[in-house]
Amino acid sequence: MTPRDRTVLEKIVAEIDYLDDILDQVTIEEFNEDELLKRASVMTSINIGELAKLLSDDFHAHFPGNELRMAARTRDVYAHGYASLSFERVYETAKNDYPRVRAWIISIL
Repeated sequence: MTPRDRTVLEKIVAEIDYLDDILDQVTIEEFNEDELLKRASVMTSINIGELAKLLSDDFHAHFPGNELRMAARTRDVYAHGYASLSFERVYETAKNDYPRVRAWIISIL
């Protein structure tokens, strides 16, 4: 793993930690009623995807099938499909998918 890839992964972990912090103890109902939380969650998810796009081809070759490629695609959906965005999906991704991605990143750092 290159030093740059390591730095990117550390930044992704920090973004996931931030998302976890702002959504701690927040129900889907509370989330749907809080415009600030929804927007912050989308922006943080976009940040995660942007960072994932910075990972080298060598990283992806060494870790084929990693979920960070999906994070990059999710970023595109969130950024370009905002008008039709499902905030329930944003919430589910933040609560269920990103913690798993975080654990995987920690395991390879």
